[in-house]
Amino acid sequence: MKKKWIYSSIIMVWLAGMLCGCNNAGQTIEFRGIYTDDVNGEQGLYNPGRGFRLETAVDVQEQQDNPVEELVCLSEKYASDSVSLAQSYFYLTYTIGRKLTEEHFHTMQRYFDELQAQGKKAVLRFAYEKDFAGRAPVGPTLQQALSHLEELKPFLEKNKDLILVVQAGVIGAWGEWHSSVHGLENSQTAMTGILEKLLEVVPQDKQVQVRVPEYKNLLKNKPELYNRLSFHDDFIVIRPDKWDGDMHEGTNNFNQMVDESPYLVVDGELPWGFWSVGADPDSPSAGWLIDGMQTARRLFLQHFTSLNVIHNYKEQHANRTFDENNPPEYSMVVWKKTFIHEDSLRKYGMPVSDGYFKRKSGEQVARNVFDYIRDHLGYRIELQRLDMPAKLHAGTGNPLKLKLVNRGFATLFGNHPVCYVLIGPTGKVTEFPVEADPQEWQPFSPGDSTYTPLLHKVETVIALPADFPKGTYQLGLWIPDGGKELKYNARYAIRCANGNTTWWMSEDHRYGVNLLTSVEVD
Repeated sequence: MKKKWIYSSIIMVWLAGMLCGCNNAGQTIEFRGIYTDDVNGEQGLYNPGRGFRLETAVDVQEQQDNPVEELVCLSEKYASDSVSLAQSYFYLTYTIGRKLTEEHFHTMQRYFDELQAQGKKAVLRFAYEKDFAGRAPVGPTLQQALSHLEELKPFLEKNKDLILVVQAGVIGAWGEWHSSVHGLENSQTAMTGILEKLLEVVPQDKQVQVRVPEYKNLLKNKPELYNRLSFHDDFIVIRPDKWDGDMHEGTNNFNQMVDESPYLVVDGELPWGFWSVGADPDSPSAGWLIDGMQTARRLFLQHFTSLNVIHNYKEQHANRTFDENNPPEYSMVVWKKTFIHEDSLRKYGMPVSDGYFKRKSGEQVARNVFDYIRDHLGYRIELQRLDMPAKLHAGTGNPLKLKLVNRGFATLFGNHPVCYVLIGPTGKVTEFPVEADPQEWQPFSPGDSTYTPLLHKVETVIALPADFPKGTYQLGLWIPDGGKELKYNARYAIRCANGNTTWWMSEDHRYGVNLLTSVEVD
């Protein structure tokens, strides 16, 4: 009798273990990159706060009737280039000597409202002088500029969620810190005063960009301010030139940008194509074309987040027209005809996204330099694998372990909460926040000369209430903007660069989610 009881107990324990093992069985889901013959596989992946940017300008006094016209027109013209940013010049030219009025702020606010309607953010610059000294009508004194910056503080705070970064501006022609009416760029006191005031009035979680490292180094002895200063290179030409700000490879300025850029929002632009093409006396037939592959390498080394898409591309000027069917041979137009292969990128340790040079069949294909730069400026989040239970169980914890890499040139900036979500049959979304900071998703360890991609993890345990409804759900990864006005706006959610996930938007456009898999809840 006793022996039978022992045998029965052993069998019951074995069966219980088997049942427990089945209920807790796990599964692994592998993700792949985007192949060229995936749907829209050769189109840009729209993502907020990164990539190509527009260049727009609004005179706050003279353009009060329609401050958004240029933004609307350029957004339509460059829609195919996956643009989510606009450099936004606000010219205060005719406000010198008086305070900014309610009308001036209303003009600027209309512009920002249009930015939000389009799902874009601003690379913001305030300036006064639209030409060189002697041709610019007026320019501010130091005190006038400082006074206006103080007045702008509430406006900047109000719109901070729509601002990616602020460029120092203010001084000289186009805010480029040269050729000012009052010679402010010749005064260390004036330059330091402008930088310190900008860092005071710009929200503390935002960076301020300067043209060259020398300007940043003015605050070397104030690390709390110095660390918020980044760079915008307004003359990317690759080969040495007298106007390049000593920013070409091999200089101290170049190396300083390489060293500091992993933690900074970096922006830049090529010179105007109508100026540079034909400017090279050694190549009068070809013009001064900026090398695409070497530009890509520089953008990678210096962790560029954004690049002007107008200069040296589809330029429009008063006396020049752009014919889409017969474009001028500007540098970016040539980049579209310049093909690269996986090997040429690996030679320089540059990121190679999974499937980027392949079709689904495995056939290798070439890609052009323009598309490569478009797709890798800033971040490019590529999911790798997800380990999870075969089913999710109500009333208990369910571990999820997701691994990803960043194939972009730079990390993410700004506040981006990370959540898993379960989407029910009716489209109802249940959020499960994760302790993760996407700003830490560096492409590789800063200073690593091998540029080995880092593997990042998004791990949590989803605790479902005991009364959570049973059924089939879609499990997704939701990375919204953390801004109060932007969190539930799908245009500001981050899309992952995977060919076997689906981008899902809720009917009310509050959620933009990377669907990972279908899962049963029991």
